[in-house]
Amino acid sequence: MPVLETVRYRTKPGVTVEAAVAAWHDSQSFATAQPGFLSRKIAVSEDGEFLDLVEWQSMAHAKKAAENFNPAKFPELMGLVEVLDESTMVMTHYEVQATT
Repeated sequence: MPVLETVRYRTKPGVTVEAAVAAWHDSQSFATAQPGFLSRKIAVSEDGEFLDLVEWQSMAHAKKAAENFNPAKFPELMGLVEVLDESTMVMTHYEVQATT
């Protein structure tokens, strides 16, 4: 069953939307290399909260990708670590029940 992963976060003070989106783009190679990856989008609210939405083939794929998130092993993730305020980060997984 497909899974939607949401990662909500704010950036560190002084980080621009453009810098945060550039860091997200840099991390895309990590995401696409993970088994079960289907798609990924980034969005930002009017008040500056980011939403990273990833679709995985299954819950097992989503959880394995989260376990693999390691900037020391995958340097393309360093930009995200540098811009996001980890104290605001919330990750949630949802099993897709229906689509249109």
